[in-house]
Amino acid sequence: MTRFRCVVQQDRDADHRRAELEARLAAHDAAYHPDETPTFEWIAIPAMRMFTEGRPSTSSIVSCFVSHETTRDFRERYMRGVCDLWTDVTDCGDHEVVVTTTEPMNEE
Repeated sequence: MTRFRCVVQQDRDADHRRAELEARLAAHDAAYHPDETPTFEWIAIPAMRMFTEGRPSTSSIVSCFVSHETTRDFRERYMRGVCDLWTDVTDCGDHEVVVTTTEPMNEE
């Protein structure tokens, strides 16, 4: 099961459009993991508490914790899709969305 942790700026577009973002992220994830239902955690950072290059940040961080080992090609397509849908729904530009994918640790 995929777990999304979304860190957004409080009272900005992404914060106000959580339902639409969740629906789009769930649909995107279903294309890769059709038998799973993702979970979501939202963290809204108050204004003037998150910075990029010393200035108040307008970025969103979308961390995707997947339950399967992946390939580089999978990660590139998956993260590109997350970024594309995020910029479609919000007022963020491509350079304002940080997408990460974490997969399970191989414990040998």
